[in-house]
Amino acid sequence: MARDRARARPTARGVVLVLLGVALAVAAYWERQAVLLVPAALCLGVVLLGAWWVLGTASKVRVVAPGVLEEGEDAVLRIVADPRQAGDRWGTWAPGPERYLHLEGELDDEGGATVPLGDHPRGRWRLAPVQITALDPFRVMRTERTVDPRANLVVGPALLPVDSSALRSNRESGRQSQSRNADETDAMVREWRPGDPQRRVHWRQSAKRGQLMVRQEANPATDALVVLVDTAGAVGHGRDAEDRLARAACSIVRALAGRDRVVQVEETGEPSITSADWRDRAAALAGFASLAAEERAEPTARSARSTTAAHVVALEEAAPERWTLPPGSTLWLVAARDAPAQRLAPGSRVRVQRWLDWVGPARELR
Repeated sequence: MARDRARARPTARGVVLVLLGVALAVAAYWERQAVLLVPAALCLGVVLLGAWWVLGTASKVRVVAPGVLEEGEDAVLRIVADPRQAGDRWGTWAPGPERYLHLEGELDDEGGATVPLGDHPRGRWRLAPVQITALDPFRVMRTERTVDPRANLVVGPALLPVDSSALRSNRESGRQSQSRNADETDAMVREWRPGDPQRRVHWRQSAKRGQLMVRQEANPATDALVVLVDTAGAVGHGRDAEDRLARAACSIVRALAGRDRVVQVEETGEPSITSADWRDRAAALAGFASLAAEERAEPTARSARSTTAAHVVALEEAAPERWTLPPGSTLWLVAARDAPAQRLAPGSRVRVQRWLDWVGPARELR
């Protein structure tokens, strides 16, 4: 919610009228001339009328902040005021990494203004207060009202279309691979309960444990689609690399969530992506606007960050040569344009997909 404050003061003309009115009032009292009270009241009345005018109109100023934008989109700030303020001056500062650009202009005939802020890089940029300088018709009072939008300009990564065929995964083959190693996976079975059908009895585990064991209908850990963003690997590679990672990860998350599935976003580094309903475009852009590469306070192995099949999004130049991922995972290697492809061994039954910045899925490496 916007917060505003006003400061009113007389102009040079207003100061002259106040002094003249006071002088006439003193002269009327001193000379016992009541007729001098008429021009004195007129001078002071004009000043009071001007003060009422500027305070009444300036209190209706509103500042409408731009919504969530993508990289490359121009941000526009709207000023909405009283039509009687047409011609009043406004001024503000353009948001961004370095605030050095001062913007100013006049309100149009409708008492409004459209302030182009230009395009900004990914991130959250604090919107500067907007100052409105208003004058009454007599030009005797000036008010300077500062309206603080108390909002940020949120710029998310550019979204790229992802073909549905590029999102196919090896989750089912991964589950089959896990089921073949069920002796080592306790989550695949549980104790028999009254009412469980006989077809779900896991005889091998039952013989091993000495009691009836049944297969789980579904592993809750793999019901949701997991997107693991390798923010820890992006540490030290610069802001451009972080933006590259954010563009690819946000596009993949949006494409997966578009199927009305539950999508969980995790990070290998310190959490920076805000949680959101990934089906909502604005919420997804705002969530990835804050992506930052930072090591965790308690670092762990990047290959062990996700224990279920996942879409792993990592910088190609930061991916280790050997990275053990669960079967059924898809490894997305985000590369700059014209960058040579790298070779790595992510694990068995892991699909490796190359993603070119600003292009999208390029080709499957194997």
